[in-house]
Amino acid sequence: MLAAALAAAFAGVVAGRWLRSHRPAFAAWAVGLAIFSAAAAVQAAGEAAGFTPALFRAFYLLGGVLGVIYLALGTVFLLAPPRVGRVSAAVLVGLTLLLAVDAALVPVDPARLATPAGVLGRAIAQTGSPLVIAAVLFNIVGTVVLVGGSAFSAWGFIRRRQGVDRVLCNVLLTAGALVIALGFSVAKTAGGTLGQLSTAEAIGIAVMFLGFLSLGRVGHPAIGAVPLASEAAPPGR
Repeated sequence: MLAAALAAAFAGVVAGRWLRSHRPAFAAWAVGLAIFSAAAAVQAAGEAAGFTPALFRAFYLLGGVLGVIYLALGTVFLLAPPRVGRVSAAVLVGLTLLLAVDAALVPVDPARLATPAGVLGRAIAQTGSPLVIAAVLFNIVGTVVLVGGSAFSAWGFIRRRQGVDRVLCNVLLTAGALVIALGFSVAKTAGGTLGQLSTAEAIGIAVMFLGFLSLGRVGHPAIGAVPLASEAAPPGR
């Protein structure tokens, strides 16, 4: 539950930024973090009481498919032209509705839910399901956008010699995203446990949260600088 609590707190802070600035990037990040928090809470419930098909469907849709792509949408809003962000958001909402229907209907093998590999996707009987395909594509694209966007922003601040706090923020956001991605990779391909995945999630989200909170609090940020990636995206799994 630690990862769920941290993500919920993070989502609240980012939502507060959105209420003050009305920037769509903050809205997308807040939604992504709320999805991450819900997925972590479902995971904790499944670990405590055992995964039912309903819990698995919710966990796989939220944590396996949607969380990272909505965080990446925030980065698109931040770094791409506004029209690209709006079109991306409309397409993603439409795909989310379709995938939610598939998650509710796709056949699930309850016997496989007793193993981490089953919970992380092998319990789905149809390997060609849109849900399974989206889990692969959304996570690859989302991670590349999040990590690449944060790294690009950090390099830009270093090159322009802007605030130390902004560079540190982007470095920590990138590091946290990689910790979470590594945790999922280990759990899914190398026989890791769900407990190890929960630990990686909590560490990763904590590192990202610290990065976001470092803005304006570390070093001497440049006065009047353009707030491009000073509001850098909080990458997720």
